Amino acid sequence: MRADDIYELRSVGQVALHPDGRQVVFTITWPDLASDENRAQLFIHDGTDHRQLTESHRDVSPVFSPDGERLAFLRSEAKGKAQPAVLTLRTGAVQILAGYEDDGAEQVLWLSDDALLVRAPRRPAGQIDIDDDELARRPRILRTVDYRFNGRGYTHDRKRQIEILDLASGVVTTLGKPDVDHSDMAVAPEGTAVLAIATTDVDADLSGGNRVWLIAADKSESTLLTPEPGRWEGVGFMADGNPFAIGMPTPSGVSLARPHILDIDGESSPALIGNHDVTCAAPISGGSTPVALSDALLATGIHRTGITIDRYDLMSNELTSIAAGPFVVRDFSASSDGRRIVASVSTPIRPAELWEFDDDGHRVIVPLNDPFLSELDLVDPEVVQVPSTGGAVVEAFVVRPPRSATTDGGAPGPGLVYVHGGPMSIYGHGFFDEFQLAAADGYTVVAGNPRGSDGYGEAWARAIVGQLGGPDWDDVQALTDVLAALPEVDSERIGIGGGSYGGFMAAWAIGHTDRYGAALVERAVTNWESFAGTSDIGSYFLPMLLDATVEDDVESLRRQSPLSYATDVETPTLILHSEEDWRCPIEQAEQLFAAYRRCGVDVTFVRFPGENHELSRNGSPVHRVERFRLVHGFFAEHLKSGSSTV
Repeated sequence: MRADDIYELRSVGQVALHPDGRQVVFTITWPDLASDENRAQLFIHDGTDHRQLTESHRDVSPVFSPDGERLAFLRSEAKGKAQPAVLTLRTGAVQILAGYEDDGAEQVLWLSDDALLVRAPRRPAGQIDIDDDELARRPRILRTVDYRFNGRGYTHDRKRQIEILDLASGVVTTLGKPDVDHSDMAVAPEGTAVLAIATTDVDADLSGGNRVWLIAADKSESTLLTPEPGRWEGVGFMADGNPFAIGMPTPSGVSLARPHILDIDGESSPALIGNHDVTCAAPISGGSTPVALSDALLATGIHRTGITIDRYDLMSNELTSIAAGPFVVRDFSASSDGRRIVASVSTPIRPAELWEFDDDGHRVIVPLNDPFLSELDLVDPEVVQVPSTGGAVVEAFVVRPPRSATTDGGAPGPGLVYVHGGPMSIYGHGFFDEFQLAAADGYTVVAGNPRGSDGYGEAWARAIVGQLGGPDWDDVQALTDVLAALPEVDSERIGIGGGSYGGFMAAWAIGHTDRYGAALVERAVTNWESFAGTSDIGSYFLPMLLDATVEDDVESLRRQSPLSYATDVETPTLILHSEEDWRCPIEQAEQLFAAYRRCGVDVTFVRFPGENHELSRNGSPVHRVERFRLVHGFFAEHLKSGSSTV
């Protein structure tokens, strides 16, 4: 595999099953070289074959009307904002709904067959009809610290509103308060009410807390369903009309997102469904929208290196993974009885395709990329269990160079240790271009899920709270020992790299040992003290993960900051960062680069304009390819005898 092969790969994104349970609409996405954007189009599978529904630039988030005759979705033209749209299946006609041209829309649902629910950022009254250039010139007046957000830009004057759009009359009705931001919504079974996650507390910007509200569709009443602020990530209704929410009933501390039934009168605290030590991945955190059955809730769950479809039984409170294996479920939709499930599923050697799960098992119903994949020598990783300190056992992948890779004539070759972000994330059984490119370039890769990762229970995730660079660093060293001991690896030519928290760990590693021949520090946290005031999540992330704040324990923050160990670094380093990254702002990279230069480190700093924290995942396709080549050119310079083949 080579860097520009990403232009040839297609993936299934979102899926939506028709109310009759037979047809399924899904998106196919790909990085487009010509437009330098990530494109998507809608397709439909009728049970025997699939065909294309739309031919626009980017169509996503399909959802069927209750009668199954129309499809709502979000359409973006080249370089444009997402607009709500409706497609009539019988004729193929598409109607773009006006009124969202300036700031776009983020979510669309059906309230009824004749009305849509749209969640979209809205400008205050004083900014309507003001030219964008003039707005950009004006000073920004800020009163809360949550004034910008990664991927969304400045948000202080762009609160996301929930609106009812009557398709016949075009009349728009706003639900909720205009000065409140709404991050998810769901429609009651009869369309009489809307469930919404909203930041209604005055100090929500400091705590990261939010609330769940039940709003009557006719605006006659609103009921607060969560007596205390929590950290809610998704909402919905059970088949009997009771509301539920995915998340945590308190915004503080490291804990797992789990499903809770809400009291429809708002008088009682959320009731946990079961008590399972499993993260339920909801939409806000990158998971799928849960599906309510008559006796159960279906939701994506993170189990070790897999993302499954879990069934939460409402009578027994038991959890069963009904779609589990060495794969990752990206999105899914289910029939009303749960007997048929369609999903976007990825494996380590196949980008996401359309799968079907039923009583007879599972199968791929829309394969993608077959002709191109047949030309690639891809690697299926080996899973290993790595002992670490304190009796911990770290699960990891070993990705070896394929037979076609350029090697040093059979002599031991270079190795790379990769650390994922989060830290509550995982390296899972999904397709990861980073590993395939590294293996094709002749590296043996070891990538694991050290303490602090998701997928292994709450105690594992909490094990590093207040001691970053402690147990997690022990685990990364254990992974490095395993890599160095492999007969095909030259232990003197091992590099380390990662992004976000993984970049933190790469910088931490080279501040504490000189065993690595090169380090990639990407979109990293390097100084928690400044991160507290510049990151979009800094005000509540520090007390949650580091158990400290600038005001009460700045020394603890400095002790857990890679920047504090710059004088001990001797490893050649590539610092890579995006200029519009508001999750780990670029000042983090600037500080580290300046410190390394003052300390005489061989360091290179690469800045990507116009990109945010998601560059390596869904940034500009051209930038993604350039990034691959910069990274592998750097590693080749310090770890290989030849040049990079990427």
